[in-house]
Amino acid sequence: MTLALIIAVSALVGVVLLAAAFYIYTRYYEARYDRTFITHDERGFKRALKGKVVLWDYEESVVKGPEAPHIEFVALNPATGGRRTVKLLDPKSGSINLRPQYCAPLPFEAVTADAHKVIVEARVQFSLNRDLLKHVYEIQEFSLALDTRIQSAFRAEIGRRQDEELRAALHDVERAAIEHLRRAEEEGDEAGEPGMALGVKFHTASFTYTQPDEFAAPLLASAPTLPPGATPEQHAAARVAARAQGVLSLRPQQLDQLADVFRNRDPDSTSAILAMLEMQTRQNIAEALASAGQLVVVTPQELGLITAAAQRDAVARALNASDSAAPHAPNGAARPPEARI
Repeated sequence: MTLALIIAVSALVGVVLLAAAFYIYTRYYEARYDRTFITHDERGFKRALKGKVVLWDYEESVVKGPEAPHIEFVALNPATGGRRTVKLLDPKSGSINLRPQYCAPLPFEAVTADAHKVIVEARVQFSLNRDLLKHVYEIQEFSLALDTRIQSAFRAEIGRRQDEELRAALHDVERAAIEHLRRAEEEGDEAGEPGMALGVKFHTASFTYTQPDEFAAPLLASAPTLPPGATPEQHAAARVAARAQGVLSLRPQQLDQLADVFRNRDPDSTSAILAMLEMQTRQNIAEALASAGQLVVVTPQELGLITAAAQRDAVARALNASDSAAPHAPNGAARPPEARI
């Protein structure tokens, strides 16, 4: 009887030890510096694991499977140069990547302080903050929230500067944008403070931008689209419509760009640019008059061709060449009148 009892107790202890070993094996997780796991229970988020941990509470479980939140972001695809979606949470194991990543939102628009529109392509290096993964767990669309925060930071910093200041202070904008992102995280860490933290550490930021061709915008907007095989009358009507705004119609942003061109230039460069603008304006006037289809008579003085510096210089050079080529009269006699032009 005693032997049977000992065998039964031993068997029971063995089963308990085996069950405990199986429980520890299935509930053991090792969270390294670059990887972690988040757990939840019936009340929601519980904690982010750190180090070697055994989940002794049977109600606590690692977040994984199809019900796990979509922790992902938009990044560059090095193979195609386009965009791709990168997942930071493995739905099978529940492992969360804490390594630094580069987020590259799709190009977005921003407006400078002097109303110039620019197209921005930003790159921001970030990593998930283990101590603030509760916010990552609660955010429904992490990728959208991250892109929106990045775009807002760059729009705010670009909107504080005029376009010429933006060109001269790219690094200042990048530093200000990363500080803006970090400040937004700090202001949303505690309950009752404005905003909401994303649970992200921001490391570096960089961007490039392009400006749309504002000078071609009025022409493209006013010119109708011609069908294939359009008649000459349709082409003529399209040209008339394209010039409906006048021979020199510039918006305030375009005038501001012209002013930027003349700023800090030497007088010779300014004179050359003005001369080209003057010639282009005269060509526009001539084309506008010719497109009317009627005979228009204008004098050279009305077109400004007589008083132009280029024409005066050409006439002076021609006179000098004629004077040097004319024969000299002997004994200091006066030059024949026909030798002068």
